[in-house]
Amino acid sequence: MNGEEMQKRWKETSEEILSGMAEWREQYSKATFREMEEEVDKRLSELRVRMLTDVAISRAEEEWAAGVCPTCGVKLEKKGKKKRKLQTRGGREVELEREYGVCPVCGQGIFPPG
Repeated sequence: MNGEEMQKRWKETSEEILSGMAEWREQYSKATFREMEEEVDKRLSELRVRMLTDVAISRAEEEWAAGVCPTCGVKLEKKGKKKRKLQTRGGREVELEREYGVCPVCGQGIFPPG
């Protein structure tokens, strides 16, 4: 995924969040400050997860594009797609799926950063 594609996805997600927050505000016009803050944080965490996922997958794709171990430069052996679940600092789960590979020389595994 290139930078333009990521920005487009982030913009779409941002617009959904903004319109959703406006609708929420109309429905909960008497919400307390704490309730407003919780709702904003919940919605912004959606954007955070989208951005983290996209950036991690993009980085992983770049590493695979070269097809060589970043440590020793030897061609990687593909081991199939695998999933990895990570927790953000905000407590949200991010699931990354991408090609996994191992360097036959140094044993370095290549998988989404985390």
